[in-house]
Amino acid sequence: MARNDERSARIGRDFSFWQLIWFCVPAIMTNLFTALFRTLDDGLFVSRYVGPTALAAIKIIAPINSLLMGFSHLFSIGASTLSAHKMGEGDREEANRIFSRVVVSAGVVGAIFSAVVLSFEQPILTFLGADAETMPIALTYTRIIYADAAPHLMGLCMASYYSTAGKPVMGLVSSILNGSMNIIFDIILIVWLKLGADGAAYSTIFGEIAVMLLGFVFYSMRKHEIHFTRPHGRFIETTWNAWKAGFSQFIGSVSIGVTNYVTNITLISMLGSNGIAANSIINDLRMMFNTAFVGYAGCVGPIIAYNYGNRNPKRLKKILGYNLRFWFFGTVAVEILGQLLKKPLISIFIPNPETSPIYAMTLEGLTIEYFAVMFSAGCIFTMRMFVALGAPKYAAVLSTSRNFVFRLIMIILLPRLFGEVGVWLAFPVAEFLSCLVAGTLIYLNRDNYGYGKSGVAYMMQGVPYPREEDDTAVQDDFGE
Repeated sequence: MARNDERSARIGRDFSFWQLIWFCVPAIMTNLFTALFRTLDDGLFVSRYVGPTALAAIKIIAPINSLLMGFSHLFSIGASTLSAHKMGEGDREEANRIFSRVVVSAGVVGAIFSAVVLSFEQPILTFLGADAETMPIALTYTRIIYADAAPHLMGLCMASYYSTAGKPVMGLVSSILNGSMNIIFDIILIVWLKLGADGAAYSTIFGEIAVMLLGFVFYSMRKHEIHFTRPHGRFIETTWNAWKAGFSQFIGSVSIGVTNYVTNITLISMLGSNGIAANSIINDLRMMFNTAFVGYAGCVGPIIAYNYGNRNPKRLKKILGYNLRFWFFGTVAVEILGQLLKKPLISIFIPNPETSPIYAMTLEGLTIEYFAVMFSAGCIFTMRMFVALGAPKYAAVLSTSRNFVFRLIMIILLPRLFGEVGVWLAFPVAEFLSCLVAGTLIYLNRDNYGYGKSGVAYMMQGVPYPREEDDTAVQDDFGE
């Protein structure tokens, strides 16, 4: 049964390196477009047409965004991994039931999240550092954005399943739909109607609702490998299992929120609101280059999970080798490209760079932080690999050390030692140390999953090794 399911599942095929890259291109482009559109929305339009104070105000809520994204990872990454395992085991119906349950659970958790944030919005924003200048803007922006938490979580959950469903191109369609609506309504609401940061908030939720509706339409069609079905209860059990699988990603998002808070407080004390605005531009531009690796890791994760569920260490080792190759050559290329394009990219956000007080600090910070891309991508690949292999504890170790330990220590310590430069050094130094932890975890588990020289896979024993002909999965529909 497992073999028949393998032949019909797009994520179960025997990929060559370039076939894997081609399969992941839509997911890579999805993340690139998402980062680009998010940057245009919260960065370019607000920075150019509203001003640095408004940009600082909407970035103050970044820790809340990180917490919400943490919940989306619990549902999306954790649940899609569980569904991919079930598909590898040949239980397609349970894979669909897991998906259906988590979409409903995501809506419920999103509604609770909205209620909590909107009930305590002012004390939350005060705690995050909003002052008399930024509070009015941040308060209204928060009320609009977080009224949409339930549709947003459901949309993110469904968008993360497109690769598991064997249709990563739908993620690209979803991203373009979201971004297009963002930009169109940004032009209408910010540029034409002069609604300021409120216009950015409305354009964001319009895009998020569109993503959710697209997901409902797609997954309502039973012809897709993942689709809505009768959940048959077990919501709490499925949600708990998904959360366990995605817990490392949740920890990562929450810790990013904590780090953002400490960074914002540090920047306000050293550089004022201009420091937050500069850091916002730096983060947006760095993430635009780093996000391709996030998209690749998200797409290849279900493939790893499928082959783990199918107990195929030979093919699993091949996929992990491809990951290593893509990581090294891809990050080197991105680092070179980022350094070459940094000045014109910053100038897009800052209309008059020669007279702007934040241009110089943005250029200095971006030059330093671009060196973190290789280390960040290595950590992302490692965490997603261990989640897909059903070993979230290792991903949690890496996530915790990366965010709660190294980033916090560096953002507290380095500015005291080096001043403003220390703020920009904190991220790449923390990512470098985290990458060392990632390499150690990979080495220690080399014989657990069969990617070491010995070829031993202790965690995958107990199930007969697939026969040699199983390594030639049908690929006739690859170009669909």
